[in-house]
Amino acid sequence: MVKIRLMRVGKRNRPYFRVVVTDSRRPRNGKVLEILGHFDPLREDVHSLDLERYDAWIAKGAKPTPRVEKLVKRLRKEVNTPA
Repeated sequence: MVKIRLMRVGKRNRPYFRVVVTDSRRPRNGKVLEILGHFDPLREDVHSLDLERYDAWIAKGAKPTPRVEKLVKRLRKEVNTPA
């Protein structure tokens, strides 16, 4: 199954995440199909996500993790883009 999830790329005690599309059987930081954006949990204003590509992957059957769904919902609210 294809998942949309977070991949940790930050340093120790300084987390930074990429929003990626990958096979659910791959490890967290394994091979990815596509990078959709990034997210910095320590600085709430620093995040980006390509919502068009996100919607395209959802249409193809990819399942987002709960954290990614929450991030997308918050980003759509800021941009006022319909779901």
